[in-house]
Amino acid sequence: MHPARLKEDGTLEDIYKPALYLDTNFLWKYFNAEGSELFFDENGEDINSEENDDDLNIPPSFEDRRYRIIYDVIKPKNEQREYGAIRYIASYALSKASLVLTPIAWLELYKIHAEIAFKNNCAISLGAKPIQRMSEKDVGKYLSNLYNKLKVEDPENDDLKQLIDDCIFNMSFARGHGFQGTFYISNLNIQISESDVGSFLWALGFLQFEAADIIHLHTAKKLGCEYFVSLDKAFSKNRELINRVAGIKILCNPTEVLTVLKSNMKEKS
Repeated sequence: MHPARLKEDGTLEDIYKPALYLDTNFLWKYFNAEGSELFFDENGEDINSEENDDDLNIPPSFEDRRYRIIYDVIKPKNEQREYGAIRYIASYALSKASLVLTPIAWLELYKIHAEIAFKNNCAISLGAKPIQRMSEKDVGKYLSNLYNKLKVEDPENDDLKQLIDDCIFNMSFARGHGFQGTFYISNLNIQISESDVGSFLWALGFLQFEAADIIHLHTAKKLGCEYFVSLDKAFSKNRELINRVAGIKILCNPTEVLTVLKSNMKEKS
């Protein structure tokens, strides 16, 4: 993950153009595909893992190997290859196009990770059936109880501390691994004016977009990003309208992201 520089008007410097703003749902997929760039090249073709390990002197970890096994069984093979190709291109800076993320997505990842990690721990202890009925509000209530218990009642309980730590998104790992190849807007300063609402944001509210989605798209426009990447069906369904009112092209799947990255590949020296 690299810091991105902004112009005085708050837009991205031209060196990052074209820029692809990553919505949280795509960023989560990108994060979970960590390590796939070791197995697939920019075309999604298999990399000789032994040669790759010799070059980098970093053998795939147990988590990397387990990730590939699970992906092979559950996820479509082409999707696995596509995310691997995207990460390969981004990690080795092969394209002029840049993948951009902001603190908004960063914050949402804390919520997503906490829910998933807590439910995983509960499933191990209680079985899967009770967890299937657990809502986001339930997760928040239980995590609040655990956090208060640690801070107030039992601050020396190492097991409780470990459980809570498991549910906190590891930004140190994300910076060096999960978000590898992306550009981060650290000094984001976005405002929403009445004219912004009147010009195009009202249309998103009219179409029943969530407030977080509207803020994401508004941020992408203010940064001057040419593309907005989201796996949300609401964006896919309304992509032409959004392009017309906001001037941003919507990318709805990894195939479309790959197309943009590969159409802006740097010349090989």
